[in-house]
Amino acid sequence: MAMKDLTAFERKLYEFIRDGDYGSEPWVTADAAKRLGTTDENVYKALSELTRKIKDNVWIHYKAGVLYVVAD
Repeated sequence: MAMKDLTAFERKLYEFIRDGDYGSEPWVTADAAKRLGTTDENVYKALSELTRKIKDNVWIHYKAGVLYVVAD
């Protein structure tokens, strides 16, 4: 799959992550949902789809109780 397979919201979330600093700053889904004008559930679903559709462009890791999300 590729970028062309993303929905409008998935692309918006991808760009939000790419433009953010969530590789060094902790990811907070509730904050992302609020800033994107949606629900936590929608963010989680879209994040899951990003890791499936463009897995080489999105990385998620967990360290010391904190989730980090990076997009390139």
